[in-house]
Amino acid sequence: MREASFFQTTRGRVTQSLKRHGPRTASELAEELGLTANAIRQHLARLERDGLVLETSARRGPTKPSLLFSLTGEGERLFPQRYGVLLNAVLNELRAEEGEERVSALFRNLGKRSARKYASRFEGKGDEQRVAELTKILQEQGVLADFERTQDGFVLREHNCPFKDTAVAHPQVCGVVHTLMQEVLPTTPTQRTSIARGDDVCEFIIPSKAGGT
Repeated sequence: MREASFFQTTRGRVTQSLKRHGPRTASELAEELGLTANAIRQHLARLERDGLVLETSARRGPTKPSLLFSLTGEGERLFPQRYGVLLNAVLNELRAEEGEERVSALFRNLGKRSARKYASRFEGKGDEQRVAELTKILQEQGVLADFERTQDGFVLREHNCPFKDTAVAHPQVCGVVHTLMQEVLPTTPTQRTSIARGDDVCEFIIPSKAGGT
């Protein structure tokens, strides 16, 4: 747990602003905190390296796209939350009443629902485009995710998990992402490492489909 003094630092004040106002540009943060945009960018770069802040590009009106900064799931964890405790309690009750398979089915169904929600973003796309789009969706959900192409396909990595505490007690939570991957990726991925099992990252091996691009 970070000490309370973190929030007295400039980086702490940046995270508080992002929590309070949502995604912001470096210039907006600089104006609020009374610093130069370059100074703010240095602090944002450090927060990105720590996995607390995510940079995305978004268009605001007719002007060219702006770089927006927002908190990742890990960044959100800086602020006291009880959601994990409540979710664990609900899942414990569901498991006691209806069994492990009912918990698993719940998260598989959520994954299928997510796949339907994002289906249009994958239409007409080749292998690498699909992996890239899934990576982007994960990032939008607060996951620090990236991927790389390999000789036999792709490797996708999640460097943080917004539901880490819950996933340790109820690994079925991961079924949402697993099912989404199965529905939208060109081939079925194999998970090599898992944050819920104590690894530093969740790493998925995604073979290329024969003839895929």
